Amino acid sequence: MAKAKKFKDILFDKITHAIGLGNVYAVNEIAANMMLGLINILIVILMILCLIANEIGIFTADKVDMRIAVIIALVLEIPAIILNKKFAGAKRWLKFMLMGTIVILCAVLSAILGHNVTLVMAIPVVLSVRYCEDKFCKFATMLTTVFFTASAVLYSYVGILNLNVVKVLGSNELHVVTSLRDAVIDAGYDQLQYLKSVIINDYIPRYIVFFVIAFCCVKIAKRGREMVELQNKVTMENSRIETELNLARDIQTSMLPCTFPAFPNHDQIQLFAKNITAKEVGGDFYDYFAIDDEHIAVVMADVSGKGVGAALFMTIAKIVIKNQLQSGLTTAQAMTFANRLLCENNNAGLFVTTWVGIYDISTKELNFTNAGHNPPVLYRKDEGCSYLKNRHGLVLAGMETTRYKESTITLNSGDVLFLYTDGVTEAINSEQKLFGEERLLEVLSQNTSASAEEQVEKVLEAVNGFVGDTEQFDDITMLCMRIDG
Repeated sequence: MAKAKKFKDILFDKITHAIGLGNVYAVNEIAANMMLGLINILIVILMILCLIANEIGIFTADKVDMRIAVIIALVLEIPAIILNKKFAGAKRWLKFMLMGTIVILCAVLSAILGHNVTLVMAIPVVLSVRYCEDKFCKFATMLTTVFFTASAVLYSYVGILNLNVVKVLGSNELHVVTSLRDAVIDAGYDQLQYLKSVIINDYIPRYIVFFVIAFCCVKIAKRGREMVELQNKVTMENSRIETELNLARDIQTSMLPCTFPAFPNHDQIQLFAKNITAKEVGGDFYDYFAIDDEHIAVVMADVSGKGVGAALFMTIAKIVIKNQLQSGLTTAQAMTFANRLLCENNNAGLFVTTWVGIYDISTKELNFTNAGHNPPVLYRKDEGCSYLKNRHGLVLAGMETTRYKESTITLNSGDVLFLYTDGVTEAINSEQKLFGEERLLEVLSQNTSASAEEQVEKVLEAVNGFVGDTEQFDDITMLCMRIDG
C-alpha cells in the first residue's frame, strides 16, 4: 500500500509539473485556489441570473436548454465549491477541478448567449495567470480552446440569434422563434452551411482576439512566476539574515550583565542597568564588575554607527576595556591602553565614546575617565542633581597617541550616579524636538529617593512619553548606581 501511494504521488508530481504545477505551490497555490473558488460561485450566480432573464423574456434562448445549462452548472460547481471550502484550497488537484468547471461553465454561457458574452471564454485563461505558472496558463488555453470550439457548434443550434453575424441570402425573411436552430429550420437553410457561416463570421474573429489575450496571459504568468521565485529567494535570504541577527542579538544581550542585585556582597551599593537597541543589534553597551573585594568598575559606552558593524566593534571594545580595568590599572591608564588597541586595524573608522569609573568601597572614592561621552548626572543630598562635565580625552579609537586623564569624587550614602548614552537625550518626538539634558535632569530631580531600578524606569517612561509613536532612532542605554548606608 505504501509503495502504491508513493508511485501515485510520483506520477501525480510528474503530470502536474508537466502541465503547470511548479515549485511556487506553497507560496501561491492556496491563495489562487481560493480566488478561483470565489469566481466559480460568481459564475453560478451569473448563470442563475441568465436563467431568470430568459424565463421572463429578456433573453430568447430555449428555456429548456437554459434550464439544462443551469443544472449542469450546479452539478459541476457545488462539489468543486464544497471541496475547495473543505480543504481551504490546500490540495494540489483543486486547481484542475476549479479551472475545469470554470471552462465548462463559460462554454455553456458562450453556447447559450453567443454574441452577448463575446469573450467569456477568455475568463479561464485570464484567471490562470494568478497561479504564476506559464505551463498551467498554456494548459488552460488548450482546454479552453477545445470547449470554445464546442460552444461554437452548440451556439448554432441553441444560442440566441445574432443578426450582426447571420447573413440572410436573397429576399428570404429569417423568422426567430426561440433559438437559432429553429430560425434556421424555419428559413429553410442548411444547418451545416449555417454552422460554417457562424464559425467563419462570428467565431474566427473571437478566436483571434482570444489567442492574443492568451499569448499575453502566458507571458504575464511567466513573468509572474519569475517574480514569485525572486520573492521566495529574497524572503528566504531575509529569513536567514533575520535568524542570524536574532542570534547576534542574543549573543550581544548575553554579554551585557543583567544580574541584579549586581553586588550581593555589598548591600550598600544599588545598581541597575538597561539597554534598548533601535535595531536588532546595537552599538551601546554597559558593564559592571568587581575588580577585587574593595573595587568595582562601571562602564558606559556608545559605538559610532548602528547595526552589525557597530555591534561587532562594541564586542571588541567591551572585552578590551574590561581586560584593561581588571589588570589593576587606573581608569586613565586603562583607557590609554584600550585606545591604542582599538586604533589598530580600525579600517572601518569606528570609534566609541566611553565613561569608566572605579569605586573604592572602603574610601568611597570614585576615580573616573570620560572619553568623549555624555556627562553623567550626579545627585548629592545637599547639592541636588548636576552634570559631571569633566572631559579627559578624545573618543576611543580616535587617535592612537591620545593619553587620558582622570578625576576623583567621593560618593557618600544617598548619592546617586546616573550614566546614559545619547539615545536618551537625543530622543526625537514628532515635532523634531530633542528630549534634552534639561528634561533628563528634571526627571532625576523628581525621583531622587527612588531606587536605582525605579530611576532607570522613570527616565525610560519619560522618554517614551516624550517621543510618542515616533520610531526609535538610536540605542538607549542607562545605568544607575546608588550608595546606601
